[in-house]
Amino acid sequence: MLETVFMAMGLAMDASCVSMTNAMSEKNMKWLKAIFFTLLFGVFQAVMPMIGYFVGGAFSKLLLNFIPLIALVLLTALGLKSIIETVKDKKKGNEVKEKRVGMGEIFLQALATSIDALSVGVLFIEKSVGEAMLSFGIIGIITFAMSFICYLIGKKFGGWLKNKAAIVGGIVLILVGLKIFLPSVI
Repeated sequence: MLETVFMAMGLAMDASCVSMTNAMSEKNMKWLKAIFFTLLFGVFQAVMPMIGYFVGGAFSKLLLNFIPLIALVLLTALGLKSIIETVKDKKKGNEVKEKRVGMGEIFLQALATSIDALSVGVLFIEKSVGEAMLSFGIIGIITFAMSFICYLIGKKFGGWLKNKAAIVGGIVLILVGLKIFLPSVI
């Protein structure tokens, strides 16, 4: 069980970084939205290994080659979008508006940060359904908790960074994408 907790913490790191980024970018985010997106991150982190577990080795092994690339593309696109919008506002001489993280963007973030968890489900094929589901539940709960804590930290730092938060957030999204992708090619 301790192994599952450590695995969950490792899987939750990407979602936690993105959660912090969202808080830095949208400093006045409502609590309900913050709870929703951090809960969504936890749900995705729990569901993806379930899919890997039930679909089994054949399909998951086929996807394993593409999972890091998909995560890189999604997170890089979201990061570049954030950076470009901020730079455009600055060039126009406009005061940089607080970035709003839309529901579509949150959904893509949840997908991109959890897609690597798909392969984790394959590791549990030897376990009973009950044991596997308990492990996946632990992964989801830990991801939610860590993401929410990082949201609170990001909210604090977002105020310090002011209008640079969206650029820092975009860079963090790209770095998270690279963190997922690079181990697959090295």
